Amino acid sequence: MNNKKIFGLTLLLLLMAAAGGLWAQDLKFDGYLNSGLGVVATDRDGEDAYLKVFGVDSESNGYRFRLNGSYTNEPKNAGARFRLQGQRRIDVSGYLSMPYIYGWVGFFDSKLTLTGGIVDDGTWTTADWYWNDDQGEGLGLLLKAEPVKGLNLGIGAYTISQQSGGSNNILNYQGRLPNFADITPKAKDAKYTFNAAYTLPDTFRLGVSFRTKNKAGWNASLAPAADNIDYVYDGREEPSQLIGEFRLLAVKGLTAVVVGVLEYLDEFSELSSKRNILFSETFAYKVNDDLNIGLNAVQFLYNRVDKNDDNVDTDPALLFNIWGSYAFGSVVPRLDLAYFLGGQSKTASGAKQWERRGFVPQGGGYPSSNGDPSLKDNDEDDYSVFSVRPSVKINLDSRTFLEIGDIINFDSSTKEGAYKDLTDDGDPKKSTLLTNVFYVDVKFSF
Repeated sequence: MNNKKIFGLTLLLLLMAAAGGLWAQDLKFDGYLNSGLGVVATDRDGEDAYLKVFGVDSESNGYRFRLNGSYTNEPKNAGARFRLQGQRRIDVSGYLSMPYIYGWVGFFDSKLTLTGGIVDDGTWTTADWYWNDDQGEGLGLLLKAEPVKGLNLGIGAYTISQQSGGSNNILNYQGRLPNFADITPKAKDAKYTFNAAYTLPDTFRLGVSFRTKNKAGWNASLAPAADNIDYVYDGREEPSQLIGEFRLLAVKGLTAVVVGVLEYLDEFSELSSKRNILFSETFAYKVNDDLNIGLNAVQFLYNRVDKNDDNVDTDPALLFNIWGSYAFGSVVPRLDLAYFLGGQSKTASGAKQWERRGFVPQGGGYPSSNGDPSLKDNDEDDYSVFSVRPSVKINLDSRTFLEIGDIINFDSSTKEGAYKDLTDDGDPKKSTLLTNVFYVDVKFSF
């Protein structure tokens, strides 16, 4: 949808709200704008300090703008939702995209609902620090049921998936925006999701979801015909996947979430399978009204094969993040410490980002990637990073804050020359990189 049509749709909705007197009752809007600026410097010879506009809170290059709208009819048995969004890359979608727009109808006091359109439903999104996602939806239908209070079931069928946030969550068809007349996957190639979650108030929540192997990413990525290999399922949300989650709700002030993610389940019995397994644990405790402490831990386990279908010795990666904050009224200082064995900071990688989850595993391309088929044993080129981030958040009101911070990342590798200097008289064998980012981040919510 181009920008003129998007703005036209927004204007039409606003006129409908004003004309029907629905603004205060059934048509609601909310959203936010986040952006910031950082000064980045490293100890690498030949690399000058630079400025970059980056939103830490939204993990977005440049900025993120979101306008969410929702409408519910008077009997409360039908409605619609949409989002207008601008972020990260406007070269693929213009200044605004529409990550979702869908309508829903409810039956039996909304114990059974049917949702259709470009769907993005967060009912089964995990609540951990790192994964914080679900199986994804897209263009299609979602049937939800709550047969007993606290039990949420869902089955979805989708013909095309939204792309990642880096592509502004657009719909992509073989490298271009889709003509929906072309979106006709075979029944076996559509994306199907099966979801269930049960919540016992003040006790626990248990969730599980499954996604079938599919071609709804529409990348048309085929391996070379000479290798006689079929479609490799490397598009957005194309590998089969199982997610399990447990949340402990019984202890006041305690956040405790454990998540497991398994990919390529259909190949798990094969010795040459490309397997991804992720475990993510999030713990936080509110000691009192002012003091909060937390621990986030992530384990990346994966199996890779080389071009001869021989197993590659790919070490696991382990990420730990300890943090604490203390509020002095509206001013909240915070300290984050992180250590990643088997990974890099994003300030050392090509991404050059510094969000709080700004770390990437080194071994084998996780998640949702087949990795490099020529990947060698990484016993002799292990990566690690130690990170320190002091910051202070100034809450101007309940909806607006300013954050000032400084992040120091010390990346190292056993690979000689991993972070070599860029000048002729520099060190070509340099295997460490010290990066410092002083940043300011601001978020306006409405």
